[in-house]
Amino acid sequence: MNVLPIVGVIYSLLFYFLFLRHPLGGWLQRGFLRQRQGGAARAQIRLFNLMTTLRLVPPIILPYIDVEKLTKKPLPKEYKVRLWKPEDTQACLEIYQMNAPGRFPAEVEQEFEEVLKKDDCAMLVIEDHGRVVACGGLSLAGSEGTLFYGLIHSEFQKKGIGRLLLLSRLARIHGPEVIVNICAVDDSVGYYERFGFTRYALWFSQNGDAHPMAGVSVHPEDCQEIAKFLANEGYPVLPALSA
Repeated sequence: MNVLPIVGVIYSLLFYFLFLRHPLGGWLQRGFLRQRQGGAARAQIRLFNLMTTLRLVPPIILPYIDVEKLTKKPLPKEYKVRLWKPEDTQACLEIYQMNAPGRFPAEVEQEFEEVLKKDDCAMLVIEDHGRVVACGGLSLAGSEGTLFYGLIHSEFQKKGIGRLLLLSRLARIHGPEVIVNICAVDDSVGYYERFGFTRYALWFSQNGDAHPMAGVSVHPEDCQEIAKFLANEGYPVLPALSA
């Protein structure tokens, strides 16, 4: 007998009665969103979605991006940010492959290749003297955006490129307020949480493992402030994304 769904239901009930009613709700929420077993996690999500539909739980309200923290430190000046081109494919795949072991589900590499083939201007790259050392995308659909494949060459990590990559993507958002989501993995979601992203759901790989999904609200004034900061740091804002 598979007890995982039963465990998931029990955790969901605890989530409802304790997370919403108890002062330790924040701690309980973090435990809920770190549930690692696919069957139990799916049962949790189904029950939580049902309770949301029946208005037994309030809607999730995501905090705003922490622009102050994102722009507090100067950016490295030696890099170039530009839109992805088809000839960047091999370099991006190599960066993906050096980041993947032990972190990304097996099927994600094929999905990454398919994203690159779209060539829809959603992906950008960062160069160091003509060498592609990072890549990442942002897509928009109505009032929601999705960050995807923020990847940095292992030799260039912890040099400020991750923040440059995040800022450069957010600056491309023009128009009304949006919710920006990211389907992350445990090793990377903490980085985004530094800047206001909040875990609020799970996504599942093909083997059933659960992974964190996080999101943040982005106001037009946030994007303007980010664009101004990038310009002052010597990085022109790339063309706006269309929904």
